[in-house]
Amino acid sequence: MKIINQKWRDYLALKIPPVEVPSVRPFEPEGAIAIRVNTLIVIAFLFLVPNLSGQDIHLSHIHASPTYINPAMTGLFNGDLRFIANYRSQWNTFTNGFNTFLGSADMKLNQGFGLQDDVAAGFQVTSDKAGDLNFSTSSANFTLSYLKALNGIGDHFVTFGISNGIVQNRLDLSNLRVFDDDPYLTSTEFSPQRTYYDLSAGAAWFAPLRRQDFLYLGGSIFHLNQALVSFKRGDQAPDPGSNLIPRYILHGGASIRVSQNATLKPSFIFFDQHPHREFNFGSFVKITRETRSYLRPEYAFYAGFWFRWSIKDGEFNRDALIASLRYDLRNTVFSFSFDLNISPLAKASKGFGGPELSIMHFIDFIRPTRKRTKVKCPEV
Repeated sequence: MKIINQKWRDYLALKIPPVEVPSVRPFEPEGAIAIRVNTLIVIAFLFLVPNLSGQDIHLSHIHASPTYINPAMTGLFNGDLRFIANYRSQWNTFTNGFNTFLGSADMKLNQGFGLQDDVAAGFQVTSDKAGDLNFSTSSANFTLSYLKALNGIGDHFVTFGISNGIVQNRLDLSNLRVFDDDPYLTSTEFSPQRTYYDLSAGAAWFAPLRRQDFLYLGGSIFHLNQALVSFKRGDQAPDPGSNLIPRYILHGGASIRVSQNATLKPSFIFFDQHPHREFNFGSFVKITRETRSYLRPEYAFYAGFWFRWSIKDGEFNRDALIASLRYDLRNTVFSFSFDLNISPLAKASKGFGGPELSIMHFIDFIRPTRKRTKVKCPEV
């Protein structure tokens, strides 16, 4: 029940005493109507957000985020300690797009049941933010892996890994302008954030082909516990489908030396987080000086392309062409990737999907030439 005030009666030339008019609001200017429409959109967003928060952050340069792809990749490097930092910006050409940060550190513990076996542990944090309401996802995870040698040399092995930690989804309503007495966003049914535990696992297999050549295959399952991700408060019944959708990954590749200084490094990755599926395939060409060791070279240059397809109803739909560059300088790796949009979205995005930067650094506590021989981790 709303009372029509004197201001609006004068405006409408109503010469009658104030009366109670059921379900009548005073006339609102166009901007106010737009604000209330935006408010309704936010409410719809709160109901639909399980589907949005159920989709994980997206990275194109799969070689620069190994533990995010598969926890079994923890410790799969030549060295004692590895640091990785990633940044990705997507779709900022036509909207307030995604900005993603990822940082990780992992190390070998020089332990294992077998002489050639090893154990590795790591820590990873992520942050993803998008939209005017800054819908964000942040996480902190611990990873643990076991590297099991299948021969006495240590270049044929399998590895198993797990990842567990805390994830938080947050919605910032401070940028939304609404009326002070608007009842829609003062409801106690919703919370601006949701925190939950997350568990994932993976495995990988590496096999030598010939001197310095190898192939690998891995798989991982994320969100095994299918946590509740609804923004409804604990005393409210969650909506159907409010649990986190598992993410399945299958990935693999090879390293094939084609000349004294050139190596082909093809790779693929398949994501399935229903209903979103995609497939990436491409290759690096690596140029470096000849080395007789599996250890990191003094320098190396990589250039390559990957194609990304989205998969819907069994059909492959082109999505993006990913151009990648990488430069290895002793113990530091610099990587840059850029998505060129080739989907129907290309017209709106002007073909620009977004850049991705990565820095990786290795630390050796013991000089590699003197280290006791264990699992020989090839460069993926």
